[in-house]
Amino acid sequence: MKLFTKFLGYIFLAAIISFYLSASAQTFRGGIHGSVSDPRGALVTAAEVVATNTATGQSYSTLSSKAGEFSFTDLPLGQYSVTIRKDGFSPAVTERIPVEAGAIYTLTARLVITGNKEAIVVTANPVSVDTSTTVQSSVLDSVAVEGVPLNGRDFTQLLALTPGYSGYTVGFLGTVDGTQATQINWQIEGADNNDLWNNTSAVNQGGVYGVPGVLLPLDSVEQFSVVTQGNAEAGRNPGGIANLLLKSGTNTLHGSLYY
Repeated sequence: MKLFTKFLGYIFLAAIISFYLSASAQTFRGGIHGSVSDPRGALVTAAEVVATNTATGQSYSTLSSKAGEFSFTDLPLGQYSVTIRKDGFSPAVTERIPVEAGAIYTLTARLVITGNKEAIVVTANPVSVDTSTTVQSSVLDSVAVEGVPLNGRDFTQLLALTPGYSGYTVGFLGTVDGTQATQINWQIEGADNNDLWNNTSAVNQGGVYGVPGVLLPLDSVEQFSVVTQGNAEAGRNPGGIANLLLKSGTNTLHGSLYY
């Protein structure tokens, strides 16, 4: 009996660890995945790869693997430049790489053999086919969020711009891909934003467990992302994930003014 109880305890512990690992794999930000090769197409290992946020100057570094691949996950949103260095090759710089909520940008870099240190700079394709994930998402940037006419400046109405949407957003009567209106997983920066009573957005409504009388300023929203086809670890709701990403500071002065 004691052995059986101990065995059940091990199973329970393994289940907890498995749940934690799967939960930690979720991402509400964005990332950059890529590969490094030489002029003949052979993979380049141990190349130094540095991704820099052009708005803040914050940098992230890694080395290409034995398969010539590199990956940056959970990056703050914005535009990035990626610099790749390897002895015997000219530095390769790719600028204006967009990092968006729930999306992984795929970058294929090919180094050029040369004897000098002059860098080869290219501009990234703003539209890149994400081949590293099966996630299907739609993203509205801050310009679109601020420019869309909304009744009461309510961010939840942005759901109407999602492919597969039908219905009416006011009163949370809208649905995505035929699911019920209460089957959207609302999040803010990856944190839970669901009303425990009616399972709609807790912010911007007067629900039982919500935050009544509070409107999240649209000026604080960097991106509005809706994932309608997510990975298994996303879970919770079959209607997808509606996530708000908030703005952060940059190295330049900016703000908004109304009258």
